[in-house]
Amino acid sequence: MSDPSSPITGFILLAIAFIAYFLPTFIAAKRDHPNGTGIFLLNLFLGWTFIGWLAALIWSVSAFKQPEKSAPTTADEPNTRISQLQTLAALKEKGVLTEAEFEVEKAKLLQS
Repeated sequence: MSDPSSPITGFILLAIAFIAYFLPTFIAAKRDHPNGTGIFLLNLFLGWTFIGWLAALIWSVSAFKQPEKSAPTTADEPNTRISQLQTLAALKEKGVLTEAEFEVEKAKLLQS
């Protein structure tokens, strides 16, 4: 292993060079960067220039906004209220709810 022309030494140096060269790509992949493909291509084609490698490295560690999980929209809320009012009216017509109970439930529903 002490022989500088050893194949093992050459392989180890080649592996270290490969890891160092593609470090920006590995960082982008680990961070699940949305521009990972662009970072890889920049790294692959321009990484041999120090400026290209540095640009890929900076891009890979740059902050990016992860898409926020959107809350369920309340666009269906009026339709839901209408259907709930219809259900209450049907229960009142069947005699399950009294007029007073219907008015109380309707007021709760319209205030929410």
